[in-house]
Amino acid sequence: MSLITSAHHPPLAVSPQTTVLDACRQMKERGVGAVAVIGPDDRPVGIFTERDVMYKIVTEQRDAANTPLSQVMTSPCLTIASDLAPEDALSVMVKKSVHHLALVDEDRKLIGMVSYRTLMRERVDILNAEVDHLSAYMGDDGIGGG
Repeated sequence: MSLITSAHHPPLAVSPQTTVLDACRQMKERGVGAVAVIGPDDRPVGIFTERDVMYKIVTEQRDAANTPLSQVMTSPCLTIASDLAPEDALSVMVKKSVHHLALVDEDRKLIGMVSYRTLMRERVDILNAEVDHLSAYMGDDGIGGG
């Protein structure tokens, strides 16, 4: 399975001047937990996540309507090549304690976003299918059963 098939594409991407409130509204509309912050060259310069809202906006009592993402985004943005396996992306997320990665092409331009939740859901689906297959193989309805 390709990592790009697990990604949100086109990704939700905004400029560093976008306000926190506008970014949160777009995240809600798209049903995603993060937005990529990109520079004029379409390369990620940061990421803004639900966790950033909690830690950098709510607890610091910032005005979401007047705070640009450039002041509160996580930067630099962790990126991963889209040709890597989903397991490699999960490994990076676990090692770096992040829930979102920006997928970039060979020119480091943003082409997608992948979340830990999506990758884990896909992994669980694969494991469930393997269990079902093994159960059928070992059970009465499998090979040699009857």
